[in-house]
Amino acid sequence: MVLKRSEQMLFALLRSSLHNVQPDSFTFEGITGADWKECYNIASHQGVLALAWEGVLLLPKELQPPKPLMLQWGLSVEKYEAKHRRYCAVAEELQQLYREHGIACVQLKGVGFSANYNVPAHREGGDIDIFTFSADTSKMSHAQANLLANSLMRQQGIEVDMHGYKHSNFFYKGIPVENHKFLLNVQINRKFMPMLDNLLRKLLNPVEVEMYGGEYRIVVPSAEFNMLFLSCHAFQHYGSGIALHHLYDWAVLLKNYGLAIPQEVQNRKFLRAIAAFTHLCNTHLGTQVNLDSFPDGYEDLSGEMLKEIFYPVYTKYVPYSNKAMIFLYKTRKVLRSAKLANDVFGASVFGRLYDSFIAHVKAPETIFSRGDK
Repeated sequence: MVLKRSEQMLFALLRSSLHNVQPDSFTFEGITGADWKECYNIASHQGVLALAWEGVLLLPKELQPPKPLMLQWGLSVEKYEAKHRRYCAVAEELQQLYREHGIACVQLKGVGFSANYNVPAHREGGDIDIFTFSADTSKMSHAQANLLANSLMRQQGIEVDMHGYKHSNFFYKGIPVENHKFLLNVQINRKFMPMLDNLLRKLLNPVEVEMYGGEYRIVVPSAEFNMLFLSCHAFQHYGSGIALHHLYDWAVLLKNYGLAIPQEVQNRKFLRAIAAFTHLCNTHLGTQVNLDSFPDGYEDLSGEMLKEIFYPVYTKYVPYSNKAMIFLYKTRKVLRSAKLANDVFGASVFGRLYDSFIAHVKAPETIFSRGDK
């Protein structure tokens, strides 16, 4: 895939952010205001606006964006920074509340993983993902702890939406929270994914990290856990919302810890997908990871992943209002998503189609819904 100028600019800014070095000046020579605006819009859409801002500030003044865009960009970043602090406060508050009731609570991705960033507040997040389980199984099972975590919210008058088997959803002090019972979508591949889910539980090994100089203490999983979880999470979005912020997370992990996949993971398609994602980081974000031991074919897959990041074939929002076209669009989207899940997880295409059919039967109002723009 040949990158547009604005996309090249964005990658240069993100490399600068990741490695805390001045961006390649030649990438920004002769850049127009329109190029900068397009770069800004892409960064915003991809969830990396605050990270790209770090690179902008390291550019020589004469190569930086026009002043109006600089002001707009800076104000947007300030909002992200304020949001990050609020999320840290809520994450810690939830942990303390659950701890009082014998429930262990670990932050997945989000504010917890942001501790690995050069500037934690610049990792943008949409919600808080938590995994709740029993702190003492002699008193309460893990399943009971997860249910109690939801019950404690209801006792405060908070509506809890049971989002299928994987996690529940609720808003705590205005912030969306996902309370995970399972770490992964185990129905994608009913043999491989449950094995990964169980392996992740063994690798959890929670620790506390300090945020804002110790103002907040967030419980996070181990680096070994993140190595497996972040790759699985990104690939679950392949074909349905994979973005540059997923790739940047992976690059941060590679830069800080290298690449070490547990030996229990032997699925060649999954290993090839990990190599493809890592190859994108090597090529565009400046990581340096040796991939000689990984299955062949990852270069081609990395190209398909990059296309899906910038130019997804199907989007969450259905661009049609006619019911027949909505149905056709969604059917094709499910078929493509099933094919991509097979590419990275070895998932059954028929199984994905069946799961989608059952989900729509249980919630028929979703059949012709158009989703969010």
